[in-house]
Amino acid sequence: MKLLDCTLRDGGYYTNWDFDDTVVDSYIQAMNALPIDYLELGYRNMPSKEYLGKFGYTPVSVLKKIRQQCTKKLDVMLNEKSTRPEHLPELLGPIVGLVDMIRIAIDPKNFDRALVLAQAVKRMGFEVGFNTMYMSKWHDYKGFLDKLTQLDGVADLFCMVDSFGVAPKDIKDIYAIVKSKTTCPIGFHGHNNLQMGLINTLTAIECGIDYADATILGMGRGAGNLNMELLLTCLAKGGLEVDFNVLGEVVETFKTLYEEHRWGTN
Repeated sequence: MKLLDCTLRDGGYYTNWDFDDTVVDSYIQAMNALPIDYLELGYRNMPSKEYLGKFGYTPVSVLKKIRQQCTKKLDVMLNEKSTRPEHLPELLGPIVGLVDMIRIAIDPKNFDRALVLAQAVKRMGFEVGFNTMYMSKWHDYKGFLDKLTQLDGVADLFCMVDSFGVAPKDIKDIYAIVKSKTTCPIGFHGHNNLQMGLINTLTAIECGIDYADATILGMGRGAGNLNMELLLTCLAKGGLEVDFNVLGEVVETFKTLYEEHRWGTN
């Protein structure tokens, strides 16, 4: 199983994707020393009048600097609702060779459109991840689960996103359905709407997921995500090697942001 840390991308909802360079440098150094496989750095967006900080666009200059510093695989996210295949030469052409995976945030109702976008991304040589939202409501989207058979040969990761809150039994039931539809690796992105990010992720791991998402201090949109420090502590009990000095230092780095923004269930 691979671990994916998406602190800068998901945490950016609280900071408008602005992070101080010293925070980013400390974060990258810590990730190099921890058993994390992928770092999701931010979004790639077309220019707009709305203000977005550095990691709302994740420019080439930033990616080059991080690529030189970082020993882990890198990914950035596209928002399917605002991205079309004709945007890809501008959005992704300049970053070929700088990032390994492109993850696409997807509303299940737009799965057909997302598949076309993903095929275009795949042709550019990237790994492709589907971050498919609203997991608790997938049964309400007529025919959606049956369409997952089309992932094979396109997606390198199908990530189940708990947008609104699910229970461990739901994880088991939905995972079994997804597993029956595709041979694509499966991931889980747990939120803390019901304070179940940890137990749901551990349940998904027991089911056999291939990727697990988390963020430092649970930093992320709305109620926040599963805390990476909690997940690593649990996995360390099972034998995963974790440098807790490094982990403690990176948690301290983000505590100032937490005190300012107070993400999480409230």
